[in-house]
Amino acid sequence: MSVPTKTHAAQYLGLLLLPLLVACGSTPTAPTASPAPSPAARSLTIAPVPAGLAPYNRDDWKLWDDADGDCQDTRAEVLIEESLMPVLFRDPRPCVVDTGRWVDPYTNQTVTVAGDLDIDHLVPLANAYRSGGWRWTPLEKERYANDLSYPLHLIAVTASANRSKGDQGPESWRPPNTAFWCRYATAWIHVKQTWALTATQPEWQALEAMSASCAT
Repeated sequence: MSVPTKTHAAQYLGLLLLPLLVACGSTPTAPTASPAPSPAARSLTIAPVPAGLAPYNRDDWKLWDDADGDCQDTRAEVLIEESLMPVLFRDPRPCVVDTGRWVDPYTNQTVTVAGDLDIDHLVPLANAYRSGGWRWTPLEKERYANDLSYPLHLIAVTASANRSKGDQGPESWRPPNTAFWCRYATAWIHVKQTWALTATQPEWQALEAMSASCAT
């Protein structure tokens, strides 16, 4: 499994402008390709949440790492890479991001204060747990929680949008910004394919419905 790298920004901005390419048959060891809406390529294993699954424990998913030891943890890396202007830091040492300019794709709201943003896992940790992540080792959970290799795996969004979403899948929560539905659904499928996660039938039906916006 690859270690998170600083390849976020250019890919992220490109994904807001270009279609996404969904990679099929991938495993949690190689999060690489950028997805695009391709109906023929879209497939997930459909399965219910296992009965008797132990409760999700967020403490099992270590947040946030500083993989390259530069004092900027995963949250800071995302904020730096997704800001549309150079960020300013809270202190002379460039560790904690203070201000910048971000556009939350969920709401299309512009934010300039980093403290007003959460870093959202597009496929929430609890959802990943229920759809296969319960099998993962602590290291695999940590890598999923901090993965920077795919631009839409982690997204800077308003705290209110993130908390409204919670751990819900697209069958019960969708971004208020309908213009983002195509990329949201395609990216959701990509993340689940990459990490060999399943989807429930209602979740898949919601993804297909949202994907209809890709043709408009």
